[in-house]
Amino acid sequence: MELGTEEKTSGKKKALKWTAISIGIIVGVYLLTVLIGGRIIMHRGDEVVVPDVVGLTYEEAEAILKQAYLTAVKGGEEESSYPPGFVVKQSPEAGMNVRKGRKITLRVSSGTGDIHVPNLVELPLRQAEMIIKRIGLTVGEIQEVHNDEVEAGAIIAQTPEPHLKVKRGTRVDLLVSLGSEEAFIIMPSIVGLDLQSASKALDEWGLRLGDITEEFNPNIPKGRIIRQTPPVGEQVKKGDQVNVVVSSGVQ
Repeated sequence: MELGTEEKTSGKKKALKWTAISIGIIVGVYLLTVLIGGRIIMHRGDEVVVPDVVGLTYEEAEAILKQAYLTAVKGGEEESSYPPGFVVKQSPEAGMNVRKGRKITLRVSSGTGDIHVPNLVELPLRQAEMIIKRIGLTVGEIQEVHNDEVEAGAIIAQTPEPHLKVKRGTRVDLLVSLGSEEAFIIMPSIVGLDLQSASKALDEWGLRLGDITEEFNPNIPKGRIIRQTPPVGEQVKKGDQVNVVVSSGVQ
């Protein structure tokens, strides 16, 4: 009788042991599942779907990507039917799942390949340079020459010629006027000369002897020039007259 009782007790202990082990396994599997599932959920929570920004301006695309917790990065330009500055390609592509903060490379349009060269002749140099840069061309070599017909600082000629079709970035060379080479001269001195010598010198310089007045001056011989108008060093035009004051000699 005692032996049978011991066997029953031993059997109950074994059953309880296996029950505990089974419960432990079930709990372990459950915890592992929860842990793995939690990590998956957390990982998916760090991901976002890349929005489609092709066809938008770079600034618009940058703003939309920022709202999606992504960062826009410029990836250069390429010729396209899109207007200049519009996004033509993106990488990664739209619809992909990526981690938050991922950099999205955007390539923007440089516009079509052909540009009509504008007419820059007789425009001021600075304005011509601004136009060239604004339409996607490049300012090339700038040369300056004297020209009687085009005012100083304005464009005389350009290469390529106006209205031609050229590729974006083409260099435009400019020829700029310095004005008439002989239109202006710096007034030389005729003080101390007699009227005949002064008149001859003025003729050689393209100037004319103008009004003549006399003034007493004990230090300057009679008939010699004391003062002149315009004064020495002033810029004058060819053909201008020069008025003089001459000494009347000793009273």
